[in-house]
Amino acid sequence: MSDTPNPTNTPGSSAGNPRPQGPAGENLVLVGMRASGKTTLGRELARRTGAPFVDLDEELGRRAGRDADELLRTEGEAAFRALERDLLRWAAALRGHVVATGGGAVLGAEAFSSLCASATVVYLEWSPEALIDRGTRRPRAPLRAGSLADEVRSLLSERAALYEAAADLTISGGDGDPILEILSRWPRQTPPGPARDA
Repeated sequence: MSDTPNPTNTPGSSAGNPRPQGPAGENLVLVGMRASGKTTLGRELARRTGAPFVDLDEELGRRAGRDADELLRTEGEAAFRALERDLLRWAAALRGHVVATGGGAVLGAEAFSSLCASATVVYLEWSPEALIDRGTRRPRAPLRAGSLADEVRSLLSERAALYEAAADLTISGGDGDPILEILSRWPRQTPPGPARDA
């Protein structure tokens, strides 16, 4: 199986939930579970289009002076989510960027909704089994007690409906290159902005 997901149809649209297109220059926001390939796909989309790329977990770590996993281990999930909500509000003001969110960004309620309001949102969907397999290749700070398999199944059951509700386009794990399908749905036509360190 390829690490790049495929586009699949969802009810109400030929490839995602129907929603009016936002203004030209909007962001492209990638959502999904840990290990779903948001950063890898986001970097490739940015490379092909020349758009600026921001990974919100990496940006959070840069601002905090330590990586996201260390922050989760030392400060706990509640503190991490509070910082993440601030970053979601910051990212909502960007234009023309490719944005890879953290797996739990969808829990950010109003802050996450603000980001999605000015974006084309793509959900990278994988089966629990695929996420478990991919997660074993790059261990992360745990969010739940128990095994990785238990964590993935628990988190996916809590978040899948939120990802689906936010998405303009759902991409399913499998063979193929979804980039042309994604770009056909992203009306980025104006220069990027504002400055990264706003």
